[in-house]
Amino acid sequence: MEEIIEEFKKRGVSETDIKIISDEVGNDLARFRRIAQRRLFKEPFAYIFNKANFFGYSFFIDWRVYVPNPETEEMVKIFLGIAKDKSSVVDVGCGSGAIGISIKLKMKNLNVYATDIDPSALEVAKINGKNLNADINFHESFYVDDIDIPNPEYVISDLPYGNASYTLPSIDIQEFAHMPPISLFHPQGALNAYQELIASILRKKWRTTLIFETGRVGKTEVAKIIPSGFKWEYIQNGNYSVTTLNFS
Repeated sequence: MEEIIEEFKKRGVSETDIKIISDEVGNDLARFRRIAQRRLFKEPFAYIFNKANFFGYSFFIDWRVYVPNPETEEMVKIFLGIAKDKSSVVDVGCGSGAIGISIKLKMKNLNVYATDIDPSALEVAKINGKNLNADINFHESFYVDDIDIPNPEYVISDLPYGNASYTLPSIDIQEFAHMPPISLFHPQGALNAYQELIASILRKKWRTTLIFETGRVGKTEVAKIIPSGFKWEYIQNGNYSVTTLNFS
């Protein structure tokens, strides 16, 4: 085993990756080789092991969804700090379902609806909802256009935003080659997806509060997409930010 480990170190597999693989496979030399080879191509461990931890829960993950970032847990904490019991929330662009499922498990009386434009992603989210026994309603929708529910108190979202210059510290940008393109960057601009989400909420005429991840995007840039006259807050913690926008 030591010879194989040294071989993959020389080929570019990091010490950290070697330890993660070794802890997972034990003395299974053949499996070690397979996984180490996949890491040479920067395939995310979440895809290799079909799991990722988020907010203390283990989620099933595969190539159909973006791998949840640990920084996004901060947005979940912010939401839980303002959410009222028995209220309704829509998780837009739910992907694996990590955000919507986590808040449902933490506040069991919430009515949680999760939407995504990609039916393949929704398949994964539904698996996680079942595995974690989270009672959530899933909808294929263009933002919130196609979901027919009463006015929710909250909308929460981590949509494709930014560009390669705005990636979060936990991200190895080389791993993006393995992820669904629709889950990465919007082709028309760093915050265009959120502009479209805001327009979608306005079309519904919902009186709601939107909580969305803006990461390393600065307040000046975020201000450009906020409709005139609306109350909003840019919450920054180091190089990470969350923005809230009140539609009421």
